[in-house]
Amino acid sequence: MLDSEFEDDEADKTLRIAFDFDGVLAGDESESIMQSSGLTEFHAHEVRNVMQPHNPGPLKEFMVRISKIQTVEEEHKKLNPEYENRIRVSIVTARNAPSHERAMNTLKSWGVMANDAFFLGGIEKGKILGVLKPHIFFDDQSGHLKSTSAVAPSVHIPFGITNNVASETVLTAKSQIQVAL
Repeated sequence: MLDSEFEDDEADKTLRIAFDFDGVLAGDESESIMQSSGLTEFHAHEVRNVMQPHNPGPLKEFMVRISKIQTVEEEHKKLNPEYENRIRVSIVTARNAPSHERAMNTLKSWGVMANDAFFLGGIEKGKILGVLKPHIFFDDQSGHLKSTSAVAPSVHIPFGITNNVASETVLTAKSQIQVAL
């Protein structure tokens, strides 16, 4: 978790959670295509596979469990219309059209709900999170967390291709230390 200047409003009863999509909720197969072949091929891949749900990422099951709580809240609200939901989930991802459709279809296939989904296409995530004010944000790319940690508690999920270089560097450093010993 990165340091943050976020100050919680104790009178606010809503827990706001925000997730990146690729490499956090979903696996990073599509991100691998983006890294190796570029944006045009990434979008083409997503359009070809629009009805094929993504493989799960490291926080998919966490999202599923949160969604179950949201479902209970919605049922409770039907019986008690004055009830205000306590959990709000947002997806904040660098994806944009047309690749957003596969992400939405994936969430639907998992049976989960997000209250908000922002497909930013290059807009800095920190700007959106500054408005949403989540209590926590999860992203697999440490570069994104620089802007987000200024406005929200931000957690780095060290998963997938965008973290392989760092992982290889750590492994190389460990092997060099072992050789030196």
